[in-house]
Amino acid sequence: MIKENGLSFKDLEKKIYAWGCQICREFTKEFLERYDRQLMEQRDKARYRNKGQRCTTIKTIFGEVDYRRTVYEVKDGINGKRFVYLLDENLELDGIGLISTNMAELMVQGITELSYRECAAKISGMTGQSISAMGVWNVIQALGEKVCRDEKELVKAHKAGELRGEKEVPVLFEEADGVYVKLQGKDRRRKKQDKAEIKVGIAYDGWKKAGKDRYILPDKVVVAGFEKAKEFQEYREAAIAQKYNLDEVRQRILNADGASWTKKVKDRSTSFQLDPFHRNKAAKEKLHDRQAQETVLELLAEEKIEEMFQYLEIYKDSLSEDEAIADAEELIRYYENNREGLLRYQSQGLELPEAPEGLEYRNMGTMENHVWSVIARRMKHNHTSWSVRGGNHLAKILAKKCSGKLEEVTRGLERPVFEEEKAEELYREILMSAKAPKRDGKGYGYPVAGHVVGLEGKVRGDMQKLLPMAGY
Repeated sequence: MIKENGLSFKDLEKKIYAWGCQICREFTKEFLERYDRQLMEQRDKARYRNKGQRCTTIKTIFGEVDYRRTVYEVKDGINGKRFVYLLDENLELDGIGLISTNMAELMVQGITELSYRECAAKISGMTGQSISAMGVWNVIQALGEKVCRDEKELVKAHKAGELRGEKEVPVLFEEADGVYVKLQGKDRRRKKQDKAEIKVGIAYDGWKKAGKDRYILPDKVVVAGFEKAKEFQEYREAAIAQKYNLDEVRQRILNADGASWTKKVKDRSTSFQLDPFHRNKAAKEKLHDRQAQETVLELLAEEKIEEMFQYLEIYKDSLSEDEAIADAEELIRYYENNREGLLRYQSQGLELPEAPEGLEYRNMGTMENHVWSVIARRMKHNHTSWSVRGGNHLAKILAKKCSGKLEEVTRGLERPVFEEEKAEELYREILMSAKAPKRDGKGYGYPVAGHVVGLEGKVRGDMQKLLPMAGY
């Protein structure tokens, strides 16, 4: 039958999908307008004066839904009068505009992997509607602002002593690092620099074996942002306290590259370890002689710290070129400033309690991988540049994804605004008015002649071919 009507299955699939989306749009339009009439009948008529209806459009996962809703004049003793839409207030659309929560979730998921332009094209193809790159950008900025507000509230609660995570662990592993991304023109001129650092921090309670020679961090907390060190530290501590009960943590261990802002996250109970990757990288970059590099790395691996410093002094004194001397001195200062962390935490004399069941304590140094997977893969390459505001918002959304909390970005946009009984009543009214075909008994009943919900009136184009094929 498909061949007789000149349709390939690929074409048929697309046409049925478009048809189904149209039915969903029409049903949603009918539902919203009927709900708006209910609100109009139940309103406080002394306060809300009916001023007629206005048309608007909401973007959903099945396309743009055009509908009419009533506008009301409200007398305000302070500001005189204002105009409101009770339906919009019940839907709580003020935060991100006329975008459904499901559509917003699609955008958030897409933007963590794709550029704004690619994300817009992908969603447009999936939903059969036109979403511009700027439209996606506007939604992400609105959601980013919401995430920032949530962070401030979390910090406020932590300072008030109201946060105490449910998970109790004896040891907490923490890592901190930064990644520089390119700035856009306006911020580049304002800051007088081409790049700015996004700070990244993670915390976890141990390693869980997930396969042969493969381990995961099951309950990690990831934070990121352009904030200054103090602000970043405050939110980082609050995010950790939301997950873990810090009163029960006996030992905190920090792995970092030695930058000044990373050490500001330490408290008195924290043991510091210089990140092995950065420690070894510094030796390879600052020592011009290959033999000297190998000797220093060998002494570090054997944990002969004093011998390593003695060797570096002798090496420096043997140099004649100013550049080589300067690099050797810089390496010595770097190691001196981080002397306490040159040994691995396992060799620092810490009395660590036994790891919780199912977890192991292993060598730290996952930060470089997290910097790549959280920020660099999406924001550092592909010739991208960022405003401080836009880059900060995306960094925080990416951190939520890495923490397994991406749903928190849109949480709060979706609230139980429709009472279940009223919604069921509206469903029945719409279906009855459309005279939908009945299917009695169990299983699937073959289509019988009847009206299709949302497609009243004359049927044209492809649907005129598809309806007889479907038995209507």
